[in-house]
Amino acid sequence: MLNFKQLHHFWSVARAGGIVRAAERSGLAPQTLSGQITVLEANLGVTLFRRRGRGLALTETGQMVLDYADEIFRIGSELEEALLNRAAGRAIPFRVGIADVVPKAIAWLLLAPSMALPEAVRIVCREDKIVRLLGELAIHKLDVVLADSPMPANTDVRGYNH
Repeated sequence: MLNFKQLHHFWSVARAGGIVRAAERSGLAPQTLSGQITVLEANLGVTLFRRRGRGLALTETGQMVLDYADEIFRIGSELEEALLNRAAGRAIPFRVGIADVVPKAIAWLLLAPSMALPEAVRIVCREDKIVRLLGELAIHKLDVVLADSPMPANTDVRGYNH
């Protein structure tokens, strides 16, 4: 099973560009970070970093793990924010993707009922091509997509057309 604390140490080192900088930022000893990353690599059965001179460089697998870690910790931050917003009575984010061919007046009319909800809602709109929006919907970066046509049959997105 993945140890998220070890993953966080890996993520910190990769984002900081090295163990020493990550140790300075986190207040942990460099040996602690190095040891945790070694254990993570052993548990996953992969090499995440390779030596480059006196520094470290991500391996191809390390870059893939970093991409996932970025997403995991971004979602974790969103969860914390959502919980804080609910506790403080702040607006709940409602992320909407709008296909670039949809007239904005129609999008506004479709979104108007969400503005009248009893709970405060903060609508965040993103305009793009439908294929990209459906990709973001699939990975939960969007809550809904407004488009002028149904989902293409060749997409692997689980969703409903209305």
